[in-house]
Amino acid sequence: MNRLLSRKFFWTSCACLVAFFFAAFFGCRRSEPVANAEGEKLEILVAVDPIAYMVERVGGDLVSVVALTPQGRDPESYAPTPGDLKRVVASRGFLRVGLPIEQRFEKNIKSIAPDARTYDLCKNLTLLADPHHCEDPDAEAHDDHDDEDSLDAHVWTSPANARVMVANIAEALAELDPDNAETYDANAGAFDAELAALQEEIRARLEPFEGRGFVVFHPAYGYFAREFNLEQRAVEFEGKAPRPRELQKLIEQAKADGVRKLIVQPEFSRSSAQTIADAVGGELVDHSPLQKDYFANMRALTDAIVGSFEDQ
Repeated sequence: MNRLLSRKFFWTSCACLVAFFFAAFFGCRRSEPVANAEGEKLEILVAVDPIAYMVERVGGDLVSVVALTPQGRDPESYAPTPGDLKRVVASRGFLRVGLPIEQRFEKNIKSIAPDARTYDLCKNLTLLADPHHCEDPDAEAHDDHDDEDSLDAHVWTSPANARVMVANIAEALAELDPDNAETYDANAGAFDAELAALQEEIRARLEPFEGRGFVVFHPAYGYFAREFNLEQRAVEFEGKAPRPRELQKLIEQAKADGVRKLIVQPEFSRSSAQTIADAVGGELVDHSPLQKDYFANMRALTDAIVGSFEDQ
């Protein structure tokens, strides 16, 4: 508990210092919504690259998108530096899903990017409980952000969710830039058709394995598992590597299930997952839900899961 409180105090202190730096450096700015100058791109802020990809697909050449989390870093622990935040001062829209980095940033957004309006991309989604804070990670939680610490924010890992998010993105961009609303709507429609095709492609590949479990280190694929009727089994426990007793239970379960492949994210330590893989004569497969190319990444995840089932 003391460790958790220390971490929260650290990140809160970082956020406050960064906010103070920017308030002092950039001075007072207007807070009312402003219109883009002719030919100027609409500047949008998001947390991670997959969402940046979605916004770029909907906005096209009309938008410029900044992701708060650098590639290869964990959005659950990364704190934006002054250098990162310097890029977001002119942001007009902050499109969020409830990741910890967003929660830390949002407290100070008005002093850093005073012209930014905040939009919730989880609108109209049914959210899952955060597996770090819930004994039943498959339980459905609230579909609002009243208690974000208890919700799973990896919503984009489900193509069905992505389709809803694309509609929310188009709506947000149209509100910020009504002159180009038809363009955003048309781009969103074309994007949605591609996502629908991706859904069917993945469903056809995973249908023979419905009800089966795949093993991951970090539980980032709950929405994917829900959509395609699979079970996500995580090595990580309450945000930490498993203790020896928990690790032994995971090894026994993996042996019983015939698991030969474990999916690990490069943003996290792989030592515990490697211990399980060695114990069952299996291998680790790298996959990150934070890769920018959404279609390539969802196909890579499907390949990894299918490969783990075919080896069982």
